[in-house]
Amino acid sequence: MILTRRSSPWTAAAVAAGFLAAAAFAAHAALSNGALGFPLDDAWIHLNYARTLREHGTFAYFAGGPPTAGSTAPLFTLLEAAGFMITSHEKPLALLLGLAGQLAFLVAFARWSARRLGDARWAALAVALVGLDGRAALLAVSGMETSLFLALCSLAIERRLAGRPLAAGLALGAALWVRPDALILAVVLAVDALLEARASRAGPGAGAHRVAGAAAAPTAGPGRGPALLFSSFAALALGYAVFHMLIGGRPLPATFAAKTAFYAGRSRIEFLMGDVAECFGSGAWLVLAPFALGSLARVIVALARGRGSSLRLEAGWALALPLAYLVLLPYSHRFTRYLVPALPSFAILAVAGVRDAERSAWLARAVGASARRVALGALLVGAGLLHGLLLARSDEFYRFACRYHAERHERAGRWLAEHTPSDAVIGTHDVGAIAFYSRRRIVDAAGLVSREVTPWIGKPTYTDSLAALFDRSGVTHLAGFDDWLPVDDVMPLVVFNTEPEVMRVFPWIPGRTHLVPRDAAALADHAESALAAGDVSRSLGFLRAALERDRASARVWLLLGDALAREGRAEPARQAWVRARALMPESPDVARRLGLAADTLAGPRRGP
Repeated sequence: MILTRRSSPWTAAAVAAGFLAAAAFAAHAALSNGALGFPLDDAWIHLNYARTLREHGTFAYFAGGPPTAGSTAPLFTLLEAAGFMITSHEKPLALLLGLAGQLAFLVAFARWSARRLGDARWAALAVALVGLDGRAALLAVSGMETSLFLALCSLAIERRLAGRPLAAGLALGAALWVRPDALILAVVLAVDALLEARASRAGPGAGAHRVAGAAAAPTAGPGRGPALLFSSFAALALGYAVFHMLIGGRPLPATFAAKTAFYAGRSRIEFLMGDVAECFGSGAWLVLAPFALGSLARVIVALARGRGSSLRLEAGWALALPLAYLVLLPYSHRFTRYLVPALPSFAILAVAGVRDAERSAWLARAVGASARRVALGALLVGAGLLHGLLLARSDEFYRFACRYHAERHERAGRWLAEHTPSDAVIGTHDVGAIAFYSRRRIVDAAGLVSREVTPWIGKPTYTDSLAALFDRSGVTHLAGFDDWLPVDDVMPLVVFNTEPEVMRVFPWIPGRTHLVPRDAAALADHAESALAAGDVSRSLGFLRAALERDRASARVWLLLGDALAREGRAEPARQAWVRARALMPESPDVARRLGLAADTLAGPRRGP
């Protein structure tokens, strides 16, 4: 059997359910939306690199471009490049790779859980908790690398527990080629190895790496196991660092620097109360988290007292991943996808806590065996219902997100392919589908592909520096959302969909097309809302603050004229609209207001 002798109908059913849930997400979205899709624009980033590598033999983002380190997952990208040798259909390719990763993950996790929890029924519960978690199912069919990363991390841990250090090290090294987060797992495994070595010197059994019911694992001999594990990992890690130094000048992907620059100012409290709480407190985790935290506390107490703990590896990974993000990048992205790799460890901790409570002699004496079984059944039914709701919400959101990107990013890319010359250069902050379907050269406003942008992110000079880069790079068109890259002083060439967020494509005219600083754009939004509510004085306050930040936005001058006109100050209003017309002569809104102003200032006409 694929799950080996440790498997059972229970674990096989859990693996199948997790795999089918992910496949059902993709099928349901395709039927509902009329086509396959991706819920993240990032999926097309990997595909861009993969297609260019397949067609031109270089790890570049577009044909003729320089090699860049904008792919977080080089191994996943290489697999997609290999897939492009078989098919040109990007969506089935990426989705099949994700589903293959999901199946491999669930199988590896089933074996890992069986080693830790002993009884196949408890192991099956852990597998079902993760496999039927809506976020894990969604990410498996997101066109992203998450399921492959989960598979390799689970394999590394399972092989470590099985006493196969070489295989564990190779799996860990491969995981690094999928996500740099594997460096955190490497540290956890190193600490675990040190604790095990210290415990082995203290006496037989002190390491407590096994649990009751788990089969004995062969070892590689005293001291040899960690050496094999970390030397094999180090070889792959060295290749990873050299690869990124050659294509990006840094040992890590450019995405790491760009995202830490963008999200570094985010509140750590918001991360803990929002991202972490959502990841480990949604669905069944809401009722199982106390059991996981109880297991975690027991591990910490045992280690503090110098004793071994059978679940220290799981406790370490479940703690280390969120802590690393808390310190370095307090943001888990959509679907809490950066934290999801810690869910398998969290599941084992939770199930171990439930199992220990079910076996507790003290609890049996306190409430009786029958009441204990009833309570356990009620707990599992409640957890199942909560997980079912999470699965349904995730399926609904997956369909929405796929449609969202199809209506905006995909349509914008295809429009650019049809309406721009082949040598057009596109500036944009969402570089995935726009680049893939347009096949145009891209200048990346978010710094994922255009590395020089990263130092400007979050700085007051960002928009001016970016505009200068667009001029130097020969940008001809600009595509984006108002919330991410506000544009003014030119009319859009095309607008996609009427619901927030609205994707627009503008011409880039050096000296004319104006990038509005986000704080100034936000002030203009507040002013417009205040004006709509009839609060003219508050609107004027916002507009004066916006003009202190940016005096080159036609929209701000237009709104200022509107606010002044509301106060009956006709001539100052006309002057503000004249400033708006100087910045954006083709604006019909400005022309209409100036026409009204001329009529007002001329006064009533006399008859003949």
